[in-house]
Amino acid sequence: MFTTLLATHADGWGHGPGPWALIPLTFFLLVVAVIAYSAWRIRRGGAPWARHGGQSVLAERFARGDIDADEYRQRRDVLKEEIR
Repeated sequence: MFTTLLATHADGWGHGPGPWALIPLTFFLLVVAVIAYSAWRIRRGGAPWARHGGQSVLAERFARGDIDADEYRQRRDVLKEEIR
């Protein structure tokens, strides 16, 4: 009986790893997907976690028509002076 058991299950692990072999593959694909998504978002115009700077807010206000061109230029110059 012992020899029959050894002949059928010689390595003691049964019939291989089964579905557990998919865990490293799934983790690898998840890491690749996160990196690809982050690169895609950065190429589209910035990361979703990035804060909007003053110049982009000012440009949005100018595009909506909240401020005129003269006020936009004045505030933009002030923002550029603060950066230096």
